[in-house]
Amino acid sequence: MAPGPQPNGLQAAADGLWLIDQVDNHLYKLAYEDGEVLADLPTETDSSSGVTEGGGYVWVASTYSNELFKLDRQGRTIERYDTPGKGVVSFGDPGRTTVTGAHGMEWVDDENMWVAVPPAEKVYLMDPATMSVKRSIPTPGARPHGLFLHEGALWLADTQMRAVYKLDPDDGTVLDTIDVPDPEVHGMTLRDSEIWFCCAETSRVCTVPLPS
Repeated sequence: MAPGPQPNGLQAAADGLWLIDQVDNHLYKLAYEDGEVLADLPTETDSSSGVTEGGGYVWVASTYSNELFKLDRQGRTIERYDTPGKGVVSFGDPGRTTVTGAHGMEWVDDENMWVAVPPAEKVYLMDPATMSVKRSIPTPGARPHGLFLHEGALWLADTQMRAVYKLDPDDGTVLDTIDVPDPEVHGMTLRDSEIWFCCAETSRVCTVPLPS
């Protein structure tokens, strides 16, 4: 079980598993072996849904404020940026709309970061130095979430479709699909050929093997 009430973003790091919670907006670092909380850092983010690490910082998608946060390793805000492709979508109760921004994030290098944005149904490739959009690819479903890169392919979770898709990062072509009927896949990351993912509804952190 995750330490916060609704885990919604994961990122594997060398010294532990980063987890952002969408209710308490705390940034946690967990031990891989037993889930021990190694760090518990409050943030200024709002209903956060994605996290990644790179360039000496931790990056968090603040969903309801439509911002991307650049944090230091103590969870303190360094910079805030607008989310590309933000918009208004309807989740849950009929007629109830929610302004929502980015969900999954994945650092590549000093010049590239992928950001999944459900309202736009796109994954944006951004320059982390300026947070400007370089290009985008379409998503297979309407609720893209966690993502990671492996051997040149982009793996993207979709909460609504209950699946993880292997995509061509050049144009978004679906190359493979993993069905995950339960629990829901929200945040997602890769460590040692295992896909780690979290479910905000059940507060579970789970693993499945990466297909060979």
